Amino acid sequence: MKAIKTLILILTMMLTKIPSHAQFNTIGYVKKHSISKKKSPQETTHVASVDSVMKADSLPPDSSRDVLPYLRASFPLKSIQINSRFGMRNHPVKHKTIMHNGVDLAAHYEKVFSMFPGEVTGVGHDNRSGKYVTVRTAGYTISYCHLSAFWVSKGMFVNAGEVLGVSGSSGMSTGPHLHLTTKKDGKVFDPVILLKYVQCITK
Repeated sequence: MKAIKTLILILTMMLTKIPSHAQFNTIGYVKKHSISKKKSPQETTHVASVDSVMKADSLPPDSSRDVLPYLRASFPLKSIQINSRFGMRNHPVKHKTIMHNGVDLAAHYEKVFSMFPGEVTGVGHDNRSGKYVTVRTAGYTISYCHLSAFWVSKGMFVNAGEVLGVSGSSGMSTGPHLHLTTKKDGKVFDPVILLKYVQCITK
């Protein structure tokens, strides 16, 4: 009980103190998972309207209770490095400032793991995301995009750390990587919040 209260406090502090458009150069090191941002980011073309974006400091403290019952968690890749951050950026194709609705992680055709236990609610392919898998955990959904292959099907229940597929460069992508989109109540928010949550509980 004491451990759960401590985790709630940690996640609440992160949700209320992380700015939605912060520059994440380095946020830590856990079990060989270095979370950082390259100087020359790998660009993709995921966009979201500003109205559909949930600011990190607007997430309610009670949001932590949605994830905390699932104490098992996993990073989505063996090594975590952010190539392109969440927020406004120069679109690599349209050459104008536009909203990037997730984060791009360095990944070269490697296994992609589910971050939390949950139900696979979407598996498919579209022109923008390429091959993707979406997993719902309590009130959150996480989409893993630009895969070269997926190994799960809609309706399956997956555990934290279970392989969802293999990263790639399908869809509207300029090179191999993994794009993560995270949503709460239908609104996107910075996936780094959940990456930091995993970092805290896997120490």
